[in-house]
Amino acid sequence: MDLMQFTQALSRIWVLETRLLDKAKIQRMIEAPNADDVIKILGETEYANVMGNVKRASDYEEMLSAELQRVYSLVYELCPVKDIVNLFSTKYIYHNVKVLLKGKFLGKDFSNLLIHLGKDDVNEIKRKIDSDSFGDLRGNIGKAVMAAVEDFEATKDPQRIDIIVDKFMFEELVQIKKSLNYSFTDKIINAMIDSTNIKTLLRIKKQGKGREFAQEVIVPGGYIDKDTLVSIINESPENIISKLSFSVYSEIVREGLEGYIATNSANLLEKLSDNYIMALMKDSKFVTFGPERILSYIYAKETEIKLIRIIMVGKLNNVAEEVIRERLRDSYV
Repeated sequence: MDLMQFTQALSRIWVLETRLLDKAKIQRMIEAPNADDVIKILGETEYANVMGNVKRASDYEEMLSAELQRVYSLVYELCPVKDIVNLFSTKYIYHNVKVLLKGKFLGKDFSNLLIHLGKDDVNEIKRKIDSDSFGDLRGNIGKAVMAAVEDFEATKDPQRIDIIVDKFMFEELVQIKKSLNYSFTDKIINAMIDSTNIKTLLRIKKQGKGREFAQEVIVPGGYIDKDTLVSIINESPENIISKLSFSVYSEIVREGLEGYIATNSANLLEKLSDNYIMALMKDSKFVTFGPERILSYIYAKETEIKLIRIIMVGKLNNVAEEVIRERLRDSYV
């Protein structure tokens, strides 16, 4: 990959980074007395440009959705290698597949949960799923849908949809990773695979599924060997911590699983995994050529949107400031 081809895009990215919410702004939002005041603070930032449909504070998702679409549209336009952007946008395509399948299986309309991002037309995917034309869906999307449909017909268990579809999503990301053949993107995708596999391991245990199901859905391609993860599926969380102590994520696994033991929730593990990837992104601030800063900007915006969502949900539900702070991820700025 010719790193010099990113030079023009990087000059724009440096400008865009100056518009990210800094820690002082985030602090003001946390300390704001209510959700309306958070919206007012965001009105002082570039989010003011996407507030057209926000009539009240509870409409904040309209703003966040519009901002996410704006960012991806801009970055697709800037980035000379579209697969760099696809590394992050692909998850939205498979999110939509999960939403559409759950709607189909449960006989409900979840259209409000669809995210119109990525290289595939959501409406076209919906049409093919609704009409059972699964074979007309491209590559891994078609495989994911057929595998999920077959599994649901056999088990009638909608909880398995996410795990099955995620497997095919990561297979596609591994294909993109291999085609790019670049060390930084390898690190990011490997970390995403490993953190998802560990969370999948916990979900399988929680759902009482066995080693056979784990063998089907644990994704190869990360730093932690798939066979290692499958072999510890029936171990206690304490033993899993010990068995994974050799990995680069030993501290994340230890702290995250201790949190899981205490709360029966993987929320802390997910937060620590996000922070690990953010640390990789922050390290790329010093790279002057290549796609690193483009990926870092996308991840920074996605994290920023997560932070705003956590704060808004907290304010709308009268959650204490200290609880909101505990839930927040590390920001890029």
